[in-house]
Amino acid sequence: MRYIQYRDPDAAALRDLINRVRGDRSMAKFADDIKLTSPNVKVSAPTLSRACNWSQGTRPVRVDLLKAIAAVAPAESGVTFEALVEANGMRSEADDTDLAKQRLTALRRKYDIEETERDVKRILQDEIASRDYSFQRLNEFSNWRSLHGYVYQRDRVFPRNYTFGFSVSGMSPCNTWKFALDQMQIPKGSAVSAIEAHVGNFINKVAAIFASDSFECELYENEKYSFVFIDRDLYRLFLKRLNDHDIHVNGLMTALLVDLKKGRVVEETQLKRYDGEEATSFFKTPISPRVSRIELPDPLDMIEDEEDY
Repeated sequence: MRYIQYRDPDAAALRDLINRVRGDRSMAKFADDIKLTSPNVKVSAPTLSRACNWSQGTRPVRVDLLKAIAAVAPAESGVTFEALVEANGMRSEADDTDLAKQRLTALRRKYDIEETERDVKRILQDEIASRDYSFQRLNEFSNWRSLHGYVYQRDRVFPRNYTFGFSVSGMSPCNTWKFALDQMQIPKGSAVSAIEAHVGNFINKVAAIFASDSFECELYENEKYSFVFIDRDLYRLFLKRLNDHDIHVNGLMTALLVDLKKGRVVEETQLKRYDGEEATSFFKTPISPRVSRIELPDPLDMIEDEEDY
């Protein structure tokens, strides 16, 4: 089996493992014992000493020598060939291939998540612009992935993060609109318990939003917050969980269901408020006839002037 060097050896770990195998023997005696077990391996006291004292810029320990050391390791030492290889900064070619596949899968998943986020953001931009509202994108430092968002919100106890958001000129009753996106799409036929688990995971992610509404609602009087789903079952069970526990909020919060294939919001449900007030759904506002369901350019794209020649 071939082994791949993927990092520098861990000198301290190598020294510890080799010395545990060596025990009280001198280096010369240790080398002689290895030769008896592995006569085809080139080994000497200086070779073992260099292995025990690996330094930056020198070659890693040979794999055949590591095998020979492992072959004379007492059971009580707990030293294995695999442990020696790992300390030497190596892994098997098979492990390296598996890790490469895992990295590729992780990159694909990251790309899919980012692509879904871009699609949903574009759909909501389309929905806003098609009703003749002008808007600007909010900064996205508060997207759960950046520490900057937490720095900016250090004046409050519960950070109100969001996936993306807009400042919408003339929108009533609030002109700031933030969105928390759940990118999950559940395979058809999934058990209800599995879907409930995903709902719980999403609620755990956005729990601070509900806490900010309960304890610091005065900071968000001009803000609308929407929980966005692209999976109908997650959307339905999210609302059911809140209704089953009779959750009420102070501010204007809604749940949105986005249909990626149709490219539009198909449903909006307002969360129950303590004051009983209900706002008219933004999506009941008629679409402007002149932009009705045409493909809009991204209003956030920058257009550069062509040079005059």
